[in-house]
Amino acid sequence: MEVIYTGLHQTPEQIVETVIQEDADAVGLSILSGAHMTLVPRIVDLLHAQEIDDVVVTVGGTIPADDIPELRRLGVAAVFTPGAPTQEIIDFIRGAVRAD
Repeated sequence: MEVIYTGLHQTPEQIVETVIQEDADAVGLSILSGAHMTLVPRIVDLLHAQEIDDVVVTVGGTIPADDIPELRRLGVAAVFTPGAPTQEIIDFIRGAVRAD
């Protein structure tokens, strides 16, 4: 697995451009600001606009339990909240990418 870290404070457009340039199989978004219900839908919309429907999108961070069903409805494959074991995340991504 190759991980490409793009740094902090990337715009949705920058994230999607990186997905395209790197031909990524998955994108993991770490959001601690509380802006997940704004940023994630924008990223998902931009991916769809580029006809990128096979990228596994995961989100981690301080995500309230009440927001998880909506994120899943938008197409987020998994949400990892604080304390999620790293190995659980790795195993999920490997399984989700392998399944595609």
